Amino acid sequence: MKNLLYFTLMSIFAVATFTSCSSDKSNAEEFDWVIDKFDDVKIIRYQVPGFAELPLQQKQLIYYLSEAALCGRDIMFDQNFKYNLAIRRTLEGVYNNHKGERESAEWLAFEKYLKKVWFANGIHHHYSGDKFTPEFSQEYFFQLVKGVPADKLPSELGSVEELLSTLTPIIFDPTLYAVKINQKEGEDLLQTSAMNYYEGLTQAE
Repeated sequence: MKNLLYFTLMSIFAVATFTSCSSDKSNAEEFDWVIDKFDDVKIIRYQVPGFAELPLQQKQLIYYLSEAALCGRDIMFDQNFKYNLAIRRTLEGVYNNHKGERESAEWLAFEKYLKKVWFANGIHHHYSGDKFTPEFSQEYFFQLVKGVPADKLPSELGSVEELLSTLTPIIFDPTLYAVKINQKEGEDLLQTSAMNYYEGLTQAE
């Protein structure tokens, strides 16, 4: 859950930073700036001298602003791609409720995929817009999801079987929703982009 909190807050601001409250007496050379690394992403945090001395009212304001940002984060996920929230909630349901081992290569690949989704606010890379390629197998994904109680998974897509039927090709088929925003000349921007607020329409329309 500690990692989940880190990446949840980090994704809100869409930057690789995590704010940490620490004592003014902390030695900067001993402070652990980097809390995680994966692929081309390095997660760092900052010291915030003086936070402990803020009046309670100001601390409460910071807390409620962070809660508001969490709500805005879900909006960003949804705007980036219509299945992002269902995918994230499925991955989080597995991450928080998986009772099996957490040391195998496939589990670590699953965990890295979830971190990438947290960081990018969806299943597409935050710079290139290309869809992430899972480094774990489809069979392993089935095993993980089916091993979680149904009430820990999103229900908006139906049963667990219906959830898997919808999300599995989206995650594993590289040709489906391959890019968040397709700007290639000569191709229909609306029809070929995952970030599409006008489903059923063409660019010409």
